[in-house]
Amino acid sequence: MAKKIIVHAGFHKTGTTAIQSSFFAAKDKLSKLGITYPDVGGKAHHKAIYSLMAKTWGWEDRGGVLATDKKWQDFIKQIKRAKSTALISSEFLCELNEEQIAKFKKDLACSDVKIYFTLRPLLKIIPSAYQQHLKIGIKSSYEKWLHSILDEPGVSTITPSFWVRHMHADVLAKWAKHFGKENVIVIVVDEKQPDFMYQEFNNLLSLKPGFLKPQLDQDSNRSLTLDEIALLNTINKKFPKKRSWHDYETFIRNGSIKYLTNKVVPEPDAAKLLTPQWAVDIAKTVSKRNVEEIKALGIQIIGDFDSFESAQIPIGENPEITMIPVDLAATALVATDLRVVEKLPTRYVANILWKMIKRDIRKKL
Repeated sequence: MAKKIIVHAGFHKTGTTAIQSSFFAAKDKLSKLGITYPDVGGKAHHKAIYSLMAKTWGWEDRGGVLATDKKWQDFIKQIKRAKSTALISSEFLCELNEEQIAKFKKDLACSDVKIYFTLRPLLKIIPSAYQQHLKIGIKSSYEKWLHSILDEPGVSTITPSFWVRHMHADVLAKWAKHFGKENVIVIVVDEKQPDFMYQEFNNLLSLKPGFLKPQLDQDSNRSLTLDEIALLNTINKKFPKKRSWHDYETFIRNGSIKYLTNKVVPEPDAAKLLTPQWAVDIAKTVSKRNVEEIKALGIQIIGDFDSFESAQIPIGENPEITMIPVDLAATALVATDLRVVEKLPTRYVANILWKMIKRDIRKKL
């Protein structure tokens, strides 16, 4: 039974993938030190948390996968087998409602639980979040999407999960209510110090400096250029309705677009996504209110919260993109990693093979 549990519960778009890659890469070494980082099929624990939430991964109406309770139960078994300390990491934990947080606490069955949240300015999260939503198939322009989340902050008509994740003070208040404010800690991400987050997790896990560190083979998941955004948005609009989430995830999300963001280095002068001044003003107002409310919660804050006021992103109006470079289109077409074949359903592969066999037979007759 774990005597202590460290939970990294979010937030989205705060470097979570990078720190999870370091946890996963070090899991065997961590185990020797008495720290269990459960393996549930991925570098993070998203599948287990989806299982807890009974949430669908992908498009609910076209082939999305509804998580069952099994992965959560298997995950809890690994936690309970931990010799000393268990480490949990998934930014989807920040989406849990009060009932789910209560179940999470009950199932952990441990008296010593610390909940950590990594956080960066809302202003910097917004353009990153839009690009992330594009990668699950939304068809809205950036400007239309901005209106959907900022015309009435707290409500989002296109991506309802946005404010569930990013009303940061509300999320932290819920976790403080169930685990106690003394057990909820915010780590303010410092982009000027890329190693800051690793240093903090090394400290809180009593690891030597440099034990957890950036991984060279991790997904870079860089920001998309304006041309790439236009390409993906157009793909989303033209992706046939009869095709499933599995097809989209395999060939677009984990195929051409993942290849672009992980393997292709854009030109230094490539146009970037701009955020209009009106959206920046609203985001700063919401962020300021969140910061004030978080400070009032009385939870521990590691890092410089006051730096949020000076956060900056590229401001302006985006030109309409009607044409994209031929090289970009060609790169996207040939980008699919051969490993996607491993994710194709057996029935689909068998059907293709059968067609090939029949074709070869006809040629020989």
